[in-house]
Amino acid sequence: MRVKGGTVTRARRKKMIKLAKGYRGQRSINYRVAKERVWKGWTYAFRDRKQTKRNFRKLWIARINAAARINGLSYSNFMHGLALMGTTVNRKMLADLAITDPEAFAALAESAKKALSEAGKHVATKTPATTEKTVAINVAAPKAAKKSSSDAKPSDKNTVAEIKEYLTANGIDFPASAKKAELLALV
Repeated sequence: MRVKGGTVTRARRKKMIKLAKGYRGQRSINYRVAKERVWKGWTYAFRDRKQTKRNFRKLWIARINAAARINGLSYSNFMHGLALMGTTVNRKMLADLAITDPEAFAALAESAKKALSEAGKHVATKTPATTEKTVAINVAAPKAAKKSSSDAKPSDKNTVAEIKEYLTANGIDFPASAKKAELLALV
């Protein structure tokens, strides 16, 4: 008797379709297309696990550079000064220090400047990128509400909403579906 592998094949295909759940169109229905998309997704996932590490390193370097320039050093001089000091603080921790504790970062920058000058490297006195250590954000005050003309009687030039507002302010009852002419008659 011939043995057919229908159940095994179906299970394998269902597994691939399940992995493609959430894809658009034939990518989540058709086995062949779903398989290609899932494999491509795995390729992207493998690649981007490496890329994420690069992106975070770029972010940390940008933050360290900004904080170092506030303290009058370039990124490369700051890192070289830390290396001369023998510091083992990594970029992730330095970036975190730059954001959460600017005073500690400033102390590190001063130590790096001192190490650079002791090593005989000329440290150009760069003006900081900004003289402010903190940034104040001024929020514009909300505009004053438009003064309603509840004391002046509405006319044909007013909108229905303005007339209804006037009637409500003066305690006059009116039907919700009233037309403009009916509302003006109540005024």
